[in-house]
Amino acid sequence: MTAEEIARSLHGKKAGKRWSCRCPGPLHKQGDRKRSLSVWESEDGWIVLKCFAGCTRDDILAAMGLKVRDLAVNSSWKSSPKWNQRQADRKRLEKLERRFGLAMFAGAIIPEERRYWLAAERNIRVEIRELRDRMFPEEALQRSREAKLRRAVARWGWDGLMARWCRTERGKAALHVCDRRLP
Repeated sequence: MTAEEIARSLHGKKAGKRWSCRCPGPLHKQGDRKRSLSVWESEDGWIVLKCFAGCTRDDILAAMGLKVRDLAVNSSWKSSPKWNQRQADRKRLEKLERRFGLAMFAGAIIPEERRYWLAAERNIRVEIRELRDRMFPEEALQRSREAKLRRAVARWGWDGLMARWCRTERGKAALHVCDRRLP
């Protein structure tokens, strides 16, 4: 499948090297009137879908009845082990979140087994946290920074702290906290 085939199925117009199309995504309940979807073929052999209204690639593909493998210009595409692991982690996370909700529900409905379900909730919460840390390492880093700030505030209070925002080597903002009493 090519970018042109996808664009033509979405009533697209050529705009330079890209195609401007009407997005079939879920954010456009009454149809996309402004052609907010851009479709093009990247240099590495993939078809790229970018909706400027905020629809995700997966939402667009689901609305079109396509899969990620259909976006490969080269039809002999095989998924990488990293991608397979990411998909397995995503499914595992969905299962754990469902189990967590059921444990909360069961703890509320069955009062005599409340202790059991509270322990189950704690265990599932730990599993979810570990899986999310592996899937989204930047969120784990942000949580550790927030915990560092909370510990510093608990120890010295706001008056004893000096904090400043800095840029990391990747260009993201980070809060650096230090004790004002240190030289």
